[in-house]
Amino acid sequence: MEINKKTVQVKRWAFYFDQSRCIGCNSCTVACKDWYGVNPGPVRYRTQTTYETDAAPFFHSLVMSCNHCENPACVSACAAGAITKRSDGIVVVDRSKCQELKSCISACPFGAPGIADDRQEPVKGNEKWSYSHPMQKCNMCYDLLDKGEKTVCERSCVGHAIEVGDYDELLAKHAGAVQLNISQFPYAYKNNKDTSTGPSFLIKPRKSLTISGEQ
Repeated sequence: MEINKKTVQVKRWAFYFDQSRCIGCNSCTVACKDWYGVNPGPVRYRTQTTYETDAAPFFHSLVMSCNHCENPACVSACAAGAITKRSDGIVVVDRSKCQELKSCISACPFGAPGIADDRQEPVKGNEKWSYSHPMQKCNMCYDLLDKGEKTVCERSCVGHAIEVGDYDELLAKHAGAVQLNISQFPYAYKNNKDTSTGPSFLIKPRKSLTISGEQ
């Protein structure tokens, strides 16, 4: 099968998210769960949250999944070697190698890795699994990207707030986009304050709304 030329040229896959375009509709999170058959429960590959702050513009929408970091904390934390990083930057998990140590969960500053419960994952899906509920997370739809197709979240976003592409190309394309960081987006950091992971997540901050006639 011929591989899309754009896919070959991508050095580092990344997400781009425009806060001003997101309307909080959850179309991306629902589409993701439906595509991968993720039942209701604690595991969510993609989440949408609206945060309230004391400074304008006061409300910030954030849609995020695994950030496929340049220096992923989960990879080094996993003693079982179940988490690896592809040459194009996508961080994947081999659920058959997971020993349910949960070290990746405590290491990830964004709370991306998840462990299902019996309701969410009632049937053992793979006889090679050592545990009933090995860790799972967003894989950036690498199977679609490898075929030159868009990720599920990008093609389902009605506000066109999500784009997936080469990190450097996205940064050059979108004026005002910055790499996710704790100083501007402290609400994005969950389990710890590790700021050295280098998330492959570019975000265009939401600006204050201008009311018509306002002086």
